[in-house]
Amino acid sequence: MTLTYQIGSIPGLGMPRTNPDDGPQGMDLVRQIAREVAAKHDLDPEAIFGRSRLAPIVRARQELAWRLWRIIKPNGEPRFSFPQIGRWMGDLHHTTIIHAVREHEKRMGGVQ
Repeated sequence: MTLTYQIGSIPGLGMPRTNPDDGPQGMDLVRQIAREVAAKHDLDPEAIFGRSRLAPIVRARQELAWRLWRIIKPNGEPRFSFPQIGRWMGDLHHTTIIHAVREHEKRMGGVQ
């Protein structure tokens, strides 16, 4: 499954950090997806970027990591690396992002 999103000028969510290699458009994309995930889980988008371990927030955070990782470049590679996603999600270690992706895939019944 390939996810596609339109990149636009979306107001900030107070993202912790940007990656200069991806530029502001990449951050717009992250913000857009974060808002979608937050709305789906009936959460404030800022909660996803916090350190809460409450199950609903953790599930939303894991889904956000999964969605970002599943965005594919035209050459078939993921657009964002695990370290990039971790930086954007509050300086999380890349292994935390790998775990989040795996947990979300388990909830979905395997890789989609």
